[in-house]
Amino acid sequence: MSVIDSFKERYKTAGGYAEFLKISIPLIASTGIEAVQLFINKIFLSRYSQESFIASTPAGIINWSIVCFFFGTLTYIDIFIAQYYGQKRYKEIGPAIWQGIYLAFIATCIIFLSSIFAKSFFMSIGHPYDVACEEVKYFTTLCYGSFPCIAETVFAGFYAGIGKTKIVLIVSLCGVITNIILDFCLIYGHYGLPNMGITGAALANNISLFIVCIIYTVLIVSKKNSNIYNTRNIKPNFTFIKRLLCYGLPNGGEFFFDTIGFGIFIIIIGHIGIYELAASNIVATIHHILSVFIVGCGMSTSLIVGKYVGKNNICVAKSSVQSAIHIVSLYILIVFFCLILFPNKFIMLFASSEQSVLLDKIRPMLFNLLRMLAFYLIFNASNIIFSSAIKGAGDTIFIVKKFILFSILFIIIPTYISVIFLKLSIYIAWSFVLLYNMALSLSFYYRYKSQRWTITHLIGKNNQ
Repeated sequence: MSVIDSFKERYKTAGGYAEFLKISIPLIASTGIEAVQLFINKIFLSRYSQESFIASTPAGIINWSIVCFFFGTLTYIDIFIAQYYGQKRYKEIGPAIWQGIYLAFIATCIIFLSSIFAKSFFMSIGHPYDVACEEVKYFTTLCYGSFPCIAETVFAGFYAGIGKTKIVLIVSLCGVITNIILDFCLIYGHYGLPNMGITGAALANNISLFIVCIIYTVLIVSKKNSNIYNTRNIKPNFTFIKRLLCYGLPNGGEFFFDTIGFGIFIIIIGHIGIYELAASNIVATIHHILSVFIVGCGMSTSLIVGKYVGKNNICVAKSSVQSAIHIVSLYILIVFFCLILFPNKFIMLFASSEQSVLLDKIRPMLFNLLRMLAFYLIFNASNIIFSSAIKGAGDTIFIVKKFILFSILFIIIPTYISVIFLKLSIYIAWSFVLLYNMALSLSFYYRYKSQRWTITHLIGKNNQ
């Protein structure tokens, strides 16, 4: 069989390229426009003040480290919905959404409490005073918007789980456009609105997410969805909540330890110097943009694997993983050579009159870090696809154990020792991040090949 014939056969079959792209393209686009929004947010802040730009990454990461535990726990609801959908248990889908919303309310109360300690925390981590003040503003305001942030992923999980990812894209686009407009108005104080700087950036994010939640609520409780999926049944179901927490909490733990490990890493980098911190912020932003495609493919892998595991068709679930690997490998090949050959093209995205002096001083450092990022993305792609595959079947305990162990062993401890005690360079610190992803990638690959994930029972065969 020729390569072309093999491609055509895989394109059309269940779990093939066509099915994967149908699910993944809207999710990639949705994640992509959100990354673009974050990037534009960074550009606005970089042109507002250097302190605001530098503060936005560590404060944003620490906020996300707290939020992402609950976000990760409740985003797992789309796997439940995908498996319910695969078993045609449609009437159980709607009530599941509202159990996630109840948990989002509880999570919000916990996150609010963390904002109380923001000032004492950021003033004690060793960053310059002006930067620390901006970090406090950004972190605290983002905490106030935690409910729509978490609830949005629950609502999006409804449409992602039933395969209608185009709706997720459209709603995300509405939110991002609103966010960018509000960023422009609230950061700089245009059109009669107050000049709020970094606080305005966080407030714009909160308002746009709240609008997104309203749109989702109106769509989900429509008569059509109610008739098919029972979406107006808001009665608490503690049996489902218990099951969601059982599988979702490890997923939240994965999000938390992956993010907190990198958050601590960025804080430690700040002890090397302000230029190293600025360079790391830029590389982290570029990484976020370039990872959008991979993350979208990972989300799609989990959903498709979840659907076919729900149908008890492991063979097609494995075929969908192979399709994901082929598509992501092609993307990574292109990105790798772009980062190696044209690093300055990525750096120039941050060029402005306000940032020109800073960029000139850190440009050689950025060249080296972007080349390291090229290798990092190879292992990060493998990590995401294989972890998403076993996650789609419900094998979440294994994943969180590895994230906890490896984030401590390969990022937090060695970075702290190398920077704080040994005073080594930023390149040594970033090499630990690369090593961390290599370890995760190999671990999830061998777990996938062992096929232990195929025996996980997420929702069972009967109604709960």
